Amino acid sequence: MKKYIFILFLFIFQLSFSNVIVLNGLTHTHKSKSGSIVTGVIKLKNTKETQQRVLIYFNDLFQKCGEKTVLTDNETHNKSIKNWISTDINEYVLKGNEEYELVYRLNIPKNETLKGSYYGVIMVEIEEPIKEEDLDYSVKLKSKVRYGIQVIIDLEEKTSSELDFYNVEIKKNKNEEPETIVVEAQNLGEFYVEPTLVLEIFNEDGEQAKKIEVKFKKIYPESCKLFELDISDLPKGKYTGVIVADYGEDMYGIDIEFEK
Repeated sequence: MKKYIFILFLFIFQLSFSNVIVLNGLTHTHKSKSGSIVTGVIKLKNTKETQQRVLIYFNDLFQKCGEKTVLTDNETHNKSIKNWISTDINEYVLKGNEEYELVYRLNIPKNETLKGSYYGVIMVEIEEPIKEEDLDYSVKLKSKVRYGIQVIIDLEEKTSSELDFYNVEIKKNKNEEPETIVVEAQNLGEFYVEPTLVLEIFNEDGEQAKKIEVKFKKIYPESCKLFELDISDLPKGKYTGVIVADYGEDMYGIDIEFEK
């Protein structure tokens, strides 16, 4: 059983702490319909002269509201591609400096009720242990590097998904001063969205004191995603503001007020 909390390092997949890198990104998206077969490729490269063994397996991704992101192989959900996805191999030994294309297939059942975004994660695990002193950015991995490649397929024509703010919280520092606004956005629709979260803050004179934009965090159907907005640099005073989730044609907003 593999079950663990997993942080998706979307921006470090080509950094030097791994001998094997993913060349074509950690998110693969497809569009199709029920009854079809979809093929995708994950491009791997061994950057070293020595052989590297990789293991390939599937995990479901859970981003439940109020909880941490979890990847697991022993639970599933109704938006999972677990029963559709297959790979040609489940392990492979990369020769020195070899590039390899890992092929996966999605065999989508014929069912007219299937609609929306379906998803899961192909795990690519490099078996060879690495030394802690070789790690950059203080990323501490005890023995192995794992990549989580998110595979998403949209079935039928994509429609707008409704967003809601599951929770909005103002976190304070040790001096009880507001420091961070934490927003948990919830996707109530059938398709995943990538909203830009915008915070505008105004002082007592109605002047804009701060504006923050946080872009493109995927929120899957029936799931939540955390956004953190730093307000620690604001001077003392009373403030009002608006938080807006902008995801294309639609926007959703909420008012806030606080005092520093």
